[in-house]
Amino acid sequence: MKTYLYRIARNFLRKSYFFYFLLFVLVSCPVMGQVLQKRTVTPEDYSLWHYMDAEAISDDGNWISYHNYYDATDSLFVKHRSSGKLYRFAKGKDGAFIANHFVCQTPDSIVHIVSLKNGVERKLRNVKTFMVSKAFIVATEYGEIGDLLSVYTLDGVLLRTDTDVASFSVSPDTKFIAVAVKRENGYQELLVNMEDIKKQKIIAESEKRGPFLNPSWSEDSKAIAFMNYNEKESNLFYYNLGEKKLLTFCTNAIEFPKTMNLIPSRKLTISKNNKRVFFKIKQRKELDIVRKENDVQIWNAADKNIYPRHILTEGYSKNPKQVMWEPDTGRFLQITDSIQPYGASPGDESFALTFNPEDYEPQSKSVPDKDVYIKNLDTGQSKLMLRRHVGGEYNLLVSRNGKYISYFKEGQWYVYDVAQGTHTLISSNLPYSLSVQSLTEKEENGYGNPGWTTEGECLLYDQFDIWKVQSDGSNPVRLTQGREQGIVFRIVAQSKEQTQTIADKIFTNAEFDLNSSLLLSARAVDYSYNGFYLLKPEKVLKKICYVNKSVTGIMKSERGDYAWVEEDVDQPRRIMVGKVGAKFTAVVESNIHHEKFNWTKLQMITYKNLKGESLQGLLFYPSGYDKNKRYPMIVHLYEKQSYQRHSYVNPTMINEDGFNISNLTAKGYFVLLPDITYEVGNIGFSALECVEAAVKEVKNLSLIDDAKIGLIGHSFGGSETDFIITQSNLFGCAVAGSATTNYLSSYLSVSQILQIPNFFKMEYGQARMKVSPYENMEYYLKNSPVIYAANVNTPLLSWTGLKDPQVEPRQSFEFYMALRRLGKTHIMLAYPNEGHGMEKKENAIDLTTKIEQWFDYYLKGMKAPIWE
Repeated sequence: MKTYLYRIARNFLRKSYFFYFLLFVLVSCPVMGQVLQKRTVTPEDYSLWHYMDAEAISDDGNWISYHNYYDATDSLFVKHRSSGKLYRFAKGKDGAFIANHFVCQTPDSIVHIVSLKNGVERKLRNVKTFMVSKAFIVATEYGEIGDLLSVYTLDGVLLRTDTDVASFSVSPDTKFIAVAVKRENGYQELLVNMEDIKKQKIIAESEKRGPFLNPSWSEDSKAIAFMNYNEKESNLFYYNLGEKKLLTFCTNAIEFPKTMNLIPSRKLTISKNNKRVFFKIKQRKELDIVRKENDVQIWNAADKNIYPRHILTEGYSKNPKQVMWEPDTGRFLQITDSIQPYGASPGDESFALTFNPEDYEPQSKSVPDKDVYIKNLDTGQSKLMLRRHVGGEYNLLVSRNGKYISYFKEGQWYVYDVAQGTHTLISSNLPYSLSVQSLTEKEENGYGNPGWTTEGECLLYDQFDIWKVQSDGSNPVRLTQGREQGIVFRIVAQSKEQTQTIADKIFTNAEFDLNSSLLLSARAVDYSYNGFYLLKPEKVLKKICYVNKSVTGIMKSERGDYAWVEEDVDQPRRIMVGKVGAKFTAVVESNIHHEKFNWTKLQMITYKNLKGESLQGLLFYPSGYDKNKRYPMIVHLYEKQSYQRHSYVNPTMINEDGFNISNLTAKGYFVLLPDITYEVGNIGFSALECVEAAVKEVKNLSLIDDAKIGLIGHSFGGSETDFIITQSNLFGCAVAGSATTNYLSSYLSVSQILQIPNFFKMEYGQARMKVSPYENMEYYLKNSPVIYAANVNTPLLSWTGLKDPQVEPRQSFEFYMALRRLGKTHIMLAYPNEGHGMEKKENAIDLTTKIEQWFDYYLKGMKAPIWE
């Protein structure tokens, strides 16, 4: 009986369970379907996407400001980390956190002041420009006659207004404002003390010579310099606040060059010791050579520069010259001239470095070799410091204290001791190479010299790590251990002192206190992991974050909170915030609708070229990938692209080169970005080998339709595309934009950007020829797609901007003419008033549309585009 009852109960429970399970499934299915069902992105959806970028973090770490950029507009947001409280400012700009307030400006000339404590917002209207300090806001406002200058508290209370203001400047310590105003009988320079703001002191007056311009403060706020400008006679002023004394320099002074005048738009600089004022002068306009459109151009092969470059400078008579004035002594010194046209006084401003880029012209480099001179500003005497210095601008840097000049030469770092006048090799005891390995440059470039320590030690980079070396080269110490872990460490500047500066192509290096923590960026050598670390005193590294994503834009609050932006191929950008050692959380998520759509996934592929080099490629899957289908594939070319492995790409029709990974994967394409390495003088076949090896690897995965593969590239990638289709029938169609197709004619052309011969681009740039065609003509011919045009069997769509300053449109036309004469399938798009890429929105949309239609027709069998 018990058994019988048990069976009845068991069967009842089973039936009941089945009933309720069935009911659960029936009720839940619609909900489950809503969760799991995703749809394909279409062009109608593209407008949903935006690009988000972090702006700032508040001092207390509780608020984040960021921008969302849409195709048509943008907005500035401020968000509270925990409560989610959000403020939005349409097209807001110049946002800043200051003393529990957030301040920004919108295009309607309104400055918004939001109290982050109580949420009260105040608005300042008719604002032209503004600046913020910890105590007040200074704004220039549109007036009925001239500009107004108003000073407000952070709560928007008006403290002071001045009318007819020409210029103003707030002292670095924010205790004073210098204001230039117009009055009935002339012009005045006022000094306003912010501690007693209603009072003012007139420190200079002028009746006829025009308004006072360019007020510039000393670093310690104890002196200010300004000028007024007149075509006949101009004046420079220096006011010492402590001595309450105004000193003046006039351009009619005997020592001032009679052919020159001040430049009213250029900033003045006061030396750190307040003894010197540096400024720029320029040849008077009436002395400039006037050239007429119908004048005969004289192109002399023996000239230092070709004609277009020469007329830009007229023998460096037209370019600004650096000069110096000592207010206390009245001494005037011209630092640069037509013989030494470039230079500046870096470091402690006790000397200047000068050079002439024409020293070794005519030559074939974009950054020419040059002799570097050092000028003693006390005596005005110059002497040669470096003969035929090679390399880029970052290969010569002055220490912030002015004691040393570091420079890179033949794979090593040297230090010039300014006081002693001696050169010392400081990197010979480092066991690793300090040269960036590159086939694109003849001259060597170092991995870098980020600066000096406050103790006088030089910091150097090798491929992975940061080194500390004494100024005499002794006792090198490796501060990081990146080489063993495959991590590249670099210093991230966190202050003005930690930032390199440049003036007239002369760099002043940064300075670091190793007794305080340094912020370091960190990335895996293959770009897989990225993050940030703190380098503590005694070489202790503390991880902030190190993740298998892209990590950029780190910020730090006064309270010690860190914030950064991270993203991945399938994760839209988001802002992470937290403290070191604690859990970091996502405070801002962009494009949250992303989860509603099918998206691509990334597979890293590996392959080898014919030299046996192991290379990587990025293979993006079609969104909504079905393993039972075979898909068409588009291969995008441009040197090494694996660094993009964590980039999230918004779908959009506005693409300057017409290519968008997310557009194509949503349309059902695989997209492959292969890495390419090169041999000197053999770039075309190097690209062919790498690309064919990468495509072969993908074919082996049995994912794609082998007969439906497209090829696309822009600029150098366009050149690679054009070359490959002359050697391979692997591709069903191709697209090439702004491509160099004839390396000989390109070599013999003018660089429109630099107005110099294009020699440098072929010998030292991506073309990797290393020699002129007259030393090895074979290099130039065998790498030129136009030479092999008869071999092309691949339908080609090419495009060019008719005002392209980087690659002459002629290059696309040459290939077009060759293919036309040979009866090949080819269409060229020529965009008037466009450059190297599409700048106009309508042209970017048109190019993207036509490229995608081209691929759809040849790789998917869709209807032929009507523009054919």
